Amino acid sequence: MENKTGKYFKYAIGEIVLVVIGILIALQINNWNESKQDQIQLKSSLEFVKQNLNEDIKNLNKQIEYNENIQKAIDISFRIIFLPEDENYTLDQIGNIVKEREFYAVKTAFKSMETGAHFKWINDQNLIEAIYLYYTDTDKMSKMVEYNNKFARDKIEDFVYDEWELGTYFSDLNPYDDKRIPRIDNTKVIKESIVFENLLLGRKSKTFSEIRWSKRAINDATKLINQIEVYLIEQNK
Repeated sequence: MENKTGKYFKYAIGEIVLVVIGILIALQINNWNESKQDQIQLKSSLEFVKQNLNEDIKNLNKQIEYNENIQKAIDISFRIIFLPEDENYTLDQIGNIVKEREFYAVKTAFKSMETGAHFKWINDQNLIEAIYLYYTDTDKMSKMVEYNNKFARDKIEDFVYDEWELGTYFSDLNPYDDKRIPRIDNTKVIKESIVFENLLLGRKSKTFSEIRWSKRAINDATKLINQIEVYLIEQNK
């Protein structure tokens, strides 16, 4: 009886050990599957970040073009002021000075990764920091662009409304325009106003800042795309 009891006890212990080993193996397989799924999801997310960055590069190039057009319009204004004998330039050509354009980085993938806690799956701290730094810098740029738009809207537009005779350009809005007699020479106003010249200089200096920031952001976005691509290649080895 004692021998049989000992055998049964050993058999039971063996069965328990086998069950425990089976559970551990199952857990390991499950963890491996989950880790594999996490990496698949991470790869998809990083590819999405790359798409967003390429969209940013396109928008940043448009931002540069927009600011260059403003600079051309400002130079036309300077030409009117300082080269009055040149009749090929009129006030109608300087409307671009007060045009506005916003820039906001496309953050769809970034926000999705934050919400889904995908950053914990990246085993490269430098890449994580580069992604966060890029979006921090572009947020700062967006605020600068907002401020520059406000400058054009509040300063230059206000000057135009206060100092110019807009009826010259919006005759169709006045039902009695045929009775109106011009009272202000708009060209003379901008030639004689030091305030307007200062506003032009301020607006142009801000366009240079936007162009400089845009070029740097393009460079940063391009570097980040390459960094993501290198990381994905390393993970596939």
